Amino acid sequence: MQQQAHDLAVAMRDGCRGVRISRLHRLVARHFDQALRPLGLTLPQLEVLAVLMMRGPLKPTGLANALAVERSTISRNLSVMQQRGWVTLESSPSGRAVSVALTQEGIAALAHATPAWTEAQAHLVNLVGADASSTIDSWLDALAAPQKQPP
Repeated sequence: MQQQAHDLAVAMRDGCRGVRISRLHRLVARHFDQALRPLGLTLPQLEVLAVLMMRGPLKPTGLANALAVERSTISRNLSVMQQRGWVTLESSPSGRAVSVALTQEGIAALAHATPAWTEAQAHLVNLVGADASSTIDSWLDALAAPQKQPP
């Protein structure tokens, strides 16, 4: 059993795509978070602001789906973002549904992030190459596509 566990540990270290992509995510997120920190923003918060800017008000579940994250993750981010005045939660006339909407302060936060994001983006592209985006996009498309079940 110990040998089997050791073999798995070695295989994961040497070639596990999940481990490598997780590490890549942490490094890239850290890169952007450091650039955005002086503005009081994180990359996930900036992504929420950008999605709301592009799509308009969304239900929290729709926002979570758009970002491919868990509903609880969105709830935590929205709580902070609401406290900062970047988003507001609006109830439907029936009071049954809630939508997240971008506020003027949220639009301003997004706009003020432009120089920091642009610099971080350019630095990252310089490090990994411009063709990395198409590779990542093809991975995302493949992983987001409905998976065929084996017979």
